Amino acid sequence: MAIAVERLYMSRTEAARRSLFSRDRGLQFALVVGVLAVWQFVGQRAGDFFLAPPTSVVRAFGDVIADGGLWRAVSSTLLGIVIGFVIAAVLGVAIGTAMATSRTVATTLNPVVSAGYVIPEAALVPLLIIWFGLDMTPRIISVVLFAIFEIILSTYAGVRHVDAVLPQVARSFGASRWQVFRKVTCIAALPYIFTGLRMGAARAVKGMVVAELLFAATGVGGAIQNAANAYQTGTVMVYVIVITLIGVAFAGLVQLIERMWLRSWHGDEADRS
Repeated sequence: MAIAVERLYMSRTEAARRSLFSRDRGLQFALVVGVLAVWQFVGQRAGDFFLAPPTSVVRAFGDVIADGGLWRAVSSTLLGIVIGFVIAAVLGVAIGTAMATSRTVATTLNPVVSAGYVIPEAALVPLLIIWFGLDMTPRIISVVLFAIFEIILSTYAGVRHVDAVLPQVARSFGASRWQVFRKVTCIAALPYIFTGLRMGAARAVKGMVVAELLFAATGVGGAIQNAANAYQTGTVMVYVIVITLIGVAFAGLVQLIERMWLRSWHGDEADRS
């Protein structure tokens, strides 16, 4: 009887969730249509030079696809984002964990992390150009600087806020220190860590575009700068929309990995039990 009631409750909850999901999608669609309509109205009266309307943006989108400029810019930008974000993720999680588990490391690195978090990373990009030139290296370093501090602080907070009872219970069942860290502390801190990774992913995209805008040489940022210099506002809007979609997709990919990881871990634990 209890099982039947629970299943009925879950089915009703799922139905309500789907209904809410549909309403949300409808509101989002209405909002997008409204914004596009206002944009089209204002753009037609202001002119392409000031604000290209969506119809002009669509034409510009076809032009940059036809000449291959979009693919070249996006491929160059994506390569730097992925490499820089992976480096930032590995270093950020490692440093944040070390700071949370070692008072010595925390005391030593806290001033550096605090200073790095408040310094505007864009101010360091000209120095990176001077030190490393105009190739991919300074852009990757820019991505790392933009993303790593969010990851460090989120990881540090996650590991520090693990309930102290959980490791004690694990040790009472004979778990080693490494097992407690890997199967208790890390798992409990995962929501914080992935939150930092999602924020770091968004900032990684910003870091790459800021660096490319200052380089004005290649990638999406360089394409935006070149189009702006030629007063091609439609093309500028195309690349702004593209980089926005890249940022949303990148953060969504991190969230998808989080769900798959947690689902896999829960499945493994269920099989063992």
